[in-house]
Amino acid sequence: MGRPRKQTVDYFPHFVGADSKTKFILENKWGNDGYAFWFKLLELLGRSDGHCYDCSVSANKMYLVSLARVSEETADDILETLAELGKIDKELWDTHKLIWCQRLVDNLQQVYAKRTVQIPCKPFTEPAAPTPAPAEPPQKKEEAEPEAEEKPKKRGRPTKRKSVLKVKQQELFEKFYAAYPKKQDRASAEKAWAKIEPEPDEAMTEKIIQAVELSKKFDNRFRERQYTPLPASWLNAKGYLNEFAQEGGNGYGAYQNRRSSGPATDPGGFTPSGGFKGSE
Repeated sequence: MGRPRKQTVDYFPHFVGADSKTKFILENKWGNDGYAFWFKLLELLGRSDGHCYDCSVSANKMYLVSLARVSEETADDILETLAELGKIDKELWDTHKLIWCQRLVDNLQQVYAKRTVQIPCKPFTEPAAPTPAPAEPPQKKEEAEPEAEEKPKKRGRPTKRKSVLKVKQQELFEKFYAAYPKKQDRASAEKAWAKIEPEPDEAMTEKIIQAVELSKKFDNRFRERQYTPLPASWLNAKGYLNEFAQEGGNGYGAYQNRRSSGPATDPGGFTPSGGFKGSE
C-alpha cells in the first residue's frame, strides 16, 4: 500500500520591496510580535497538510501560541485582525476556527503544476451544481412527405450528327459514299462534297460515281485499301475529273497492257534459200 501524498510545501513566495498594509497594521499595533506572528503563521500553513490549520483543537492552538511566542489573547486579537483584513478566511475562522489563507494557496500554483497531486481547495466548499440548461420548447414533428415514385427515364434516340449538306445534296452524297470503296472520315467527305462547284445534280452525281468505278479499275491506288485515298481527299483533288484510257492509265501508274500488238519484224532481212539447182 503506497504512502498517502500530502499537500505541503517547503517554501512559499515572500515578496519584498512593496509596502504592505497588513504588515504596517500588525507592526503598528503589536510591534515585531505582529510581524513575526504573521510570517510564522504562513510558514505553519505551508507545512500543514492541505495548507489549513485547525485551531479548534486545543493542542494546535497552544502550539501556535508557543511558536509565535505571544499570549493566547494576543494571538486571538491578531487572528481577528487578519480575518477583518481578509488575509485569512473570516467565515472559516468565525465558524470552525480554521485558518485558511487563499492568497497563500494561489501563490503556490506553480509548485503544484509540477506535481501529480492537486492543489488544495478551501475546506467546506461544495462544488457548485451545474445550472440546468433551459428546456427547449417541443418542436412539431414534421410529417414526412411521401416519396415520389421515380419515373423511369426515357431513353432518347441518339442524336444524329448535324450534316453540312442540304436534304437534296445529302441524298446525292449518299449515292457517292455508297459507291466509294473506302468509308472513313465521313464528315470531311461531306464538307468536300459541299465545295463542289457547280452544285452536283443527278447527272453530275452519276458521272462522279462512274469516275469512282473507273478509278477502281485503272488507278493503282484503289487496288490496295491502305493506299486508297480518303473520300474527302479524292473529292478535294477532283479525282472525278481524271481520264482513263480503255487499257491505259493515268499518272498514278495505272494498269498497262504489256502484250505487243505490232507485226513481227523481219529478222535481219534474211530470205530463205530456194535450194540448189542441178548442173547441166
